[in-house]
Amino acid sequence: MNTNSARAVGVAVGILVGLVIAVLLVRFSNKNNQYKTDYDERQIKVRGDAYRYAFYTVVVIEVILFLLKLGEVFIPVHDSVLHLASVLIGCIVLCVYSIWKDAYWGINNNRKRYGIVMVVCGVLNLIPVIGAFADGSMVQDGVVTGPVINLMVCVMLLLIGFELLLKHIMEKHEEQPED
Repeated sequence: MNTNSARAVGVAVGILVGLVIAVLLVRFSNKNNQYKTDYDERQIKVRGDAYRYAFYTVVVIEVILFLLKLGEVFIPVHDSVLHLASVLIGCIVLCVYSIWKDAYWGINNNRKRYGIVMVVCGVLNLIPVIGAFADGSMVQDGVVTGPVINLMVCVMLLLIGFELLLKHIMEKHEEQPED
């Protein structure tokens, strides 16, 4: 098995392990230890809109990437990183819209546990980034490679965390009675 094949297998195994961990963490993060998050009717509608906006965002980005590839425009980023970046941007759109429309948190969510999960996921995603910087494998042959995906996930989690904090501060400020 050559180096690229071994790396592809490693990435695939990492994604599968990450998905299993994510499912278990969702159960841990819900107050009733269920896998499914419960939403009220208004939240379901808002989340439907959020999914639609996220979908169209990914479609637009993928069309742009397709046109750039068709035009043989060189982008110094591995294709797999570009395509996953479009998915992560779609996730950000989904979360941003849901947060501002008060549809991010489900009825049975434990916000503190979710905060812990986000921090743990961020730390776990930093490990390969640190390793890639240490061994110089973040950029190979002038092209940004796989470990930058973990860095993008960290940035996504920071953006979502920052937005949740900002929304919380704004809500607290609105709740305070004016003198």
